[in-house]
Amino acid sequence: MLARSKRSVLGAFYIQTIELGVGVKIVKALAVILIVALALFIVGGYFLPRHVVVERSVMIESDPATVFEFVNDIKKYHAWSPWADMDPNMKLEYSGPATGVGAAMSWSSEVPQVGKGSQKITESIPEKLVVYELEFDGETGNSTEFELVPQSAETKVIWRFRADFGGNPVKRYFGLVIDDALGDIFTAGLAKLENAVESQPRIVIEEIHYNVGDTQLTGYFAYPSNVDKAPGVLIVHEWWGLNDYVRKRANMLAELGYVAFALDMYGDGKVTGHPKEANAFMMEVINNAEAAKARFDKALELVKDHSATDAEKIAAIGYCFGGAVVLSMARSGVDLDGVVSYHGSLAGLAPINQDQVKARFMVFNGAADPFVAEEAKQTFKAEMDAANLQYEFIDYPGALHGFTNPGADEKGEAYGLPLKYDPAADQDSWQKTQEFFRAIFNP
Repeated sequence: MLARSKRSVLGAFYIQTIELGVGVKIVKALAVILIVALALFIVGGYFLPRHVVVERSVMIESDPATVFEFVNDIKKYHAWSPWADMDPNMKLEYSGPATGVGAAMSWSSEVPQVGKGSQKITESIPEKLVVYELEFDGETGNSTEFELVPQSAETKVIWRFRADFGGNPVKRYFGLVIDDALGDIFTAGLAKLENAVESQPRIVIEEIHYNVGDTQLTGYFAYPSNVDKAPGVLIVHEWWGLNDYVRKRANMLAELGYVAFALDMYGDGKVTGHPKEANAFMMEVINNAEAAKARFDKALELVKDHSATDAEKIAAIGYCFGGAVVLSMARSGVDLDGVVSYHGSLAGLAPINQDQVKARFMVFNGAADPFVAEEAKQTFKAEMDAANLQYEFIDYPGALHGFTNPGADEKGEAYGLPLKYDPAADQDSWQKTQEFFRAIFNP
């Protein structure tokens, strides 16, 4: 019986040994299968595309220039971005210029879909293309772009996301699902962009040519297409001449509901980017006050006669040289409801014709602007006070000449001039200008 028990124990041990051996073989086989599968998975990843593009598009009833302002402005981009809806409380920080190459934004959020990252404009072709470099949760090498294609009265906006998965074969598998993951989000964002652009007041642009004496001048009208008899605003350019910056300001005024007219004080197509030429053009006008007034009066006549203008409500704004022009015209008694000067000269202005002046005055100055001496400020204020004229003078601490123009930095660096864009002063002065216009046009 003892022998039988021993045989039973030995038999059980033998069976267990066989079963253990089979189990080990199965484990080994499974391990081999897993290793092979993993190897195939990794090797297969190398055969997947390294670069993947997600693309969606929308047709927007607007011109490329208007759409461009939305995708080229980092803050406007965030305003319609679909990720803004996912976390309205995300923390945002902006750096660089307000628009164009170098404009950047970083964000952080507790919402996993939003996470944290940054984006920066690396390429900006007006009315055609804007490219952003992306960093998301530490991952770099990706970008997003907006291509604008004019089609009759509409603009086709193509939004592309370009992913670079590099040499990581595992990441490349994400490329198989990225279109599904981002496609609906892109579609939603484009719908928001369409609504944002199309809800803006539609503006009409007219470039005209006219003569004052023997000089041919160019004027730029911008006004809402759906208004009847809106207030008119003349815009006098910087010493550079009637360039794209002044046209942009005209468009901005038109979007606010005004009939804007960027006039030409130089004539004969004189526009420059060099300070030596700009000074020569400016001095030619300054040394001929009669011609300068004739050109301004003609522009005023054109604005008043425009079919969209309420001829009883007219103002004027000017930048740099243009600031001095509008101040002089109003002081001399030209029929204006109000004038606004941005970093304009305060020396050599026309004398005050107290019996004829009807305008109210708003002056925005850079406190650190070396082109405007403290003595000139005090003289200007004393003259205005003595004549009992209504004016407000705002001196922005630390602001230099040209503080409203994003192109000031480039010109300042190129020619060693004390020019500097100041986003805070620019935004504040523009906001106060809108309040000023509401006050003078709707007393």
